[in-house]
Amino acid sequence: MNLLDALRHAEQQGKKTAQRGAAKLHDLETAVRRRVRGQNVSSASPEPEQERESSGSPKVRTGIVSVNGRDVGEMHCTGGRRTT
Repeated sequence: MNLLDALRHAEQQGKKTAQRGAAKLHDLETAVRRRVRGQNVSSASPEPEQERESSGSPKVRTGIVSVNGRDVGEMHCTGGRRTT
């Protein structure tokens, strides 16, 4: 086997390896998309009990109530300067 044959052989092996990797990646992507699609379908139609609970009263979001263990009333921007 001369040098050119060895290079062709190595090129063919690399090509086959790349094709197998691409096929595995495609299969993985398809499986992930199928799984995500299944989750979206199940979350799009909630159970009646969950629907009743969520339609009761809207949740009120609150801001940060403590920083470094200290209660925070109203926060003011100090521009990075420490206030004493």
